[in-house]
Amino acid sequence: MIKKIDHIGIVVKNTEELVEVLSRLFGFRVTESLTSPEQGFKSTFISQEGVTLELIEPIGPTGIIQRFIEKRGGGLHHISFQVDNLEKEMKVLKAKGVKLLSGEPQKITESSKVVFAHPSSVGGILVELVYREQPDKSKQDS
Repeated sequence: MIKKIDHIGIVVKNTEELVEVLSRLFGFRVTESLTSPEQGFKSTFISQEGVTLELIEPIGPTGIIQRFIEKRGGGLHHISFQVDNLEKEMKVLKAKGVKLLSGEPQKITESSKVVFAHPSSVGGILVELVYREQPDKSKQDS
């Protein structure tokens, strides 16, 4: 079941420049940064009052994000929905005829994993489903 919009992914040419603008105008702050050298991009998550954007910038002359920039110049890349059971959602979507970009969830951090639904199955929008493991509160209270 979808819990909420997790974030909106935007391909950018210059992360630092956009972070400065969005911070100054709307109060966004960097919350997380990830680099994926094998896929040729870096992701910077910025948040403000429960709104999270993922700024995705190419880090080399090749890769899917560099091709996106060359083709479109940047812009909306994907919408990410947080789900409470990723494997279950994958089965439900497959049963509805949705083409997933991978057969298994991809682990992106120690506590999160994702899968993407192909835009051709979702009205032309790249949709990411993300599961984020919640911290065990019983361990935090001890």
